Amino acid sequence: MQKISTVKVLAMLVAVVAPLIAYNEASAANLATAYVKLDRLRATTTTGGTVCARPTTVATEASVQVTFPAGFTLNTTAANWTTTTTNLPSGTSAWPGIGTATAVAGQVATFPSTDLTVGTTYCFNFDGVATLTNATAGNDKVGTITTRDSVPATIDNASFALSIVSDDQIVVTAVVPPIFSFALSGNTDAFTGNLSPSAVTSTSGRTATVATNANNGWVTWVKSANAGLNSAVTGASIATAGTLNDTPTDLSGTTGYALDVDVTTDSATGTGVVSQGAAYGAEYNGVGANSGGTLSSTFQAIASSTGTTDGDVLTLTERARVTAVQAAANDYTDTLTVIAAGRF
Repeated sequence: MQKISTVKVLAMLVAVVAPLIAYNEASAANLATAYVKLDRLRATTTTGGTVCARPTTVATEASVQVTFPAGFTLNTTAANWTTTTTNLPSGTSAWPGIGTATAVAGQVATFPSTDLTVGTTYCFNFDGVATLTNATAGNDKVGTITTRDSVPATIDNASFALSIVSDDQIVVTAVVPPIFSFALSGNTDAFTGNLSPSAVTSTSGRTATVATNANNGWVTWVKSANAGLNSAVTGASIATAGTLNDTPTDLSGTTGYALDVDVTTDSATGTGVVSQGAAYGAEYNGVGANSGGTLSSTFQAIASSTGTTDGDVLTLTERARVTAVQAAANDYTDTLTVIAAGRF
């Protein structure tokens, strides 16, 4: 029997195996999509990230390797490289079978995987604590994503590039200035009928609106030019009723001129609560349609608030009742000055 030399045996093995190796290398294809999105791009900063890829080769995946660019530092404790599949990029699917890394060595982190479907873009997130530290600043930092079967042999792979910058954050600053607005609904307010000794007559009323971001709220004051209604033609006057004692005067039982202030709107937006407490408007917190507060030629508080508001509204209504001997005239008048201030 003719003996076959060792050299011939080796040659025969090469002839059989070499095509298989060549076929395996040729079967690996580029991923249709491959990218790594880092949570931070700041140089030398610890970061997590998201890995995405779309396979092109029909095969059964068993793992995926991410090779990070030179200069990045990988923590070699594989257990630190935990993964999630929440909050993934729009239009992508959770990477099937993904889990905590099985190995980390050099620039390569290896993660488990199960079978991927060609044409679907899969993604997963890796944790940002004790995993990856960015390289120094620079562009075109190239890495690779590789899917592998159980051999393990490469199925698909592709390169990706990253840019690392000196700082990846923008600090936004803003200023909200003190805000205060005050408005009266009108500058005249006539009585709705002739003054009478038999009933209390009122004006139509005017509103005062306050909006402010003053933390301690606002105060509104009023003063009367005459502390009464004066007639230039006759020289007669209808004096203000009552006294300043934080108690409104009921004009149905007396005569005179008064101011009633009602809280029409205590805005629900803001922290403030409108009140007419002692020294801050109790005098003008009339009850019903016949009472009001004593007017003064010095400023008197008519209401206040404890905090911010986007629009508190007060309604100011003048009321009067005269005696039967009050001089007749059509020019009785008074001027009220209404002011307000925010308590910042």
